[in-house]
Amino acid sequence: MKSNILSLLSVLMLSILFAACMKDKSNYDLKPINEIEITALSTADNTDVLLNDTLRITPTVTQENVTNGTYTYSWYIFSDAFGPKIELSDKKDLKVAMNAPLGGYTLMYVVKDVSTNITSTVQTHVTITSRFGSGIVVLEEKPEGGDISHLGLDGKIYRNLYSEANKGSYIPTPVGQLTGFYFKGGESIQKPYYVFISAPGRTTMQLDPETYQDASPFSGLLASPPSAPVELSAIQGYWSGNAIYALVNGKVQFGSPSESTPSFYGALLGDYEVAPFLITSTTAGKSNTPAITANFICYDQKYGRFLWFTGGSVGQLNTYSTDMLSPGAFDPNNVKKKCVYACYSNQYAYYNWLMKDDLGKMYFYQIYPIGTQKAAAAYAEIPVAAAMSTATIFAGSTQLPHIYYVSGNNVMVYDYKSNTATIAYTAIGAEQITDMKFSVSRVAESSTSYQILRTTGKLYVSTYNGAEGKINEFDVSPTGALGSPVKTYSGFAKITSMFYKEKR
Repeated sequence: MKSNILSLLSVLMLSILFAACMKDKSNYDLKPINEIEITALSTADNTDVLLNDTLRITPTVTQENVTNGTYTYSWYIFSDAFGPKIELSDKKDLKVAMNAPLGGYTLMYVVKDVSTNITSTVQTHVTITSRFGSGIVVLEEKPEGGDISHLGLDGKIYRNLYSEANKGSYIPTPVGQLTGFYFKGGESIQKPYYVFISAPGRTTMQLDPETYQDASPFSGLLASPPSAPVELSAIQGYWSGNAIYALVNGKVQFGSPSESTPSFYGALLGDYEVAPFLITSTTAGKSNTPAITANFICYDQKYGRFLWFTGGSVGQLNTYSTDMLSPGAFDPNNVKKKCVYACYSNQYAYYNWLMKDDLGKMYFYQIYPIGTQKAAAAYAEIPVAAAMSTATIFAGSTQLPHIYYVSGNNVMVYDYKSNTATIAYTAIGAEQITDMKFSVSRVAESSTSYQILRTTGKLYVSTYNGAEGKINEFDVSPTGALGSPVKTYSGFAKITSMFYKEKR
């Protein structure tokens, strides 16, 4: 009996639930979805916008079966480098100055119907660039002091940039030399984090690479800056990760860059004084090659020897092996000369060094840092006929086995495979050659088989005739010859240094 009662109750409950569901279903009020349509934000795949210029977009917004709808609008961007979302505007039409960091962004536009919460989203890609994002930074010496010009790769010259950006002040004399810093994380947009100006006896200056405003002193990046003026002679990033190295007052500072600024943790330990050149190893993306043991190679002027560093050695530089059972071309621990120049080779993982002895003779050395033995790859005494002993301006190619240098008013080219030198260009009249730089590219080694610094086919030579500075642009031939300048840019003061900035 009890079982029958339970069965009847179960049937009754199911009937009630079924009736409720039927009643609830009959109460649905289905309405059509009136889609929001937005015209394309751009007809191109990408839109270039200069930093701080105004981006204007006036899209057309329509909605099916709606003539006077009420909407909210949202414009925002997010970086290709996975940065945070940046809100731009809540207006229907976009009219905003683009002052986000340089680089590529996805621009999003969202429209929402207030009454129904129906939304529609469209997007496009924009790249924020700078009118000073690519070209040649020119450091000039004027009667008032140093100033900066920028020679764009389109040939347009922007002058008096430092004095205008810094309320009429000038760079102190001696104006010094330019260098710049790139690092792995910056390769996606190929911009220097900073441009530096170094001069003997003066703490190195930092310039904002987008505006050329004077930034805080370079010493502010150091955890323990030296008590003497902090002079930066070289700065370089390592291909793997974000390790960075800087030569400061002859010591190697090590650190890493972050999203906002690079920072250095301290100097490598040891009794040494590094020549003003730092060669970081090139290895990423190169198949079938033994592992390179060194993060970077440098030369110790104090004891006349090559030194190397790996992340596995805690805080100190290392010497090369002197095991004469497997000798190289020379003893890396007993060079005993002054290093006057160092550069990357045209061969993967070979690095070039030019040395001078006490008598003024010049020598070529080449390091191949695959192991600590036989790292000394090549050695030659450079002929006196090369007229290199008085040279102070050099530029090494990574396309050809050539190092260019200035002797008198001649640009010479040294072929280190044949150990010979020839005249590549002679300046006009009494013009003095004041600097020389290759165009360069810092792109992924997996694409180019060269990392950190890879020269391309143009060489820039600055001259001064006592009244006017000029920049001569050369196309380097497959043999290394220069011929005549393909372009000449004039109207500068005396140019003391140039720095080549490239853009993807």
